[in-house]
Amino acid sequence: MTNTQSADTTDQARASAALEPLQGTHFHLAPGTQKAVIERLTTDLLPQHRRDVLNEAIEAARGEYLHDNTRTPEDEAYNQAVSDIVAAIGALLEGK
Repeated sequence: MTNTQSADTTDQARASAALEPLQGTHFHLAPGTQKAVIERLTTDLLPQHRRDVLNEAIEAARGEYLHDNTRTPEDEAYNQAVSDIVAAIGALLEGK
């Protein structure tokens, strides 16, 4: 099983667990509908939400670049660290 398959299974289990407390209340999903909701959450909505959050994190990190760079070793190191963070978040976005 790949990491993606494992993550999908975990997402499905989490979505199912999140819906469980609603069963037996005034809100009820038929088993087939519950399965469809879980599948929609895990295949479309959660991955899109993850991409949105990671894109926001990239934009927030980019906002940390020093704009009045004095070319000191400290400023260059700081901007390199920010660049590394942006790259690391980008790798998450690409699924690496």
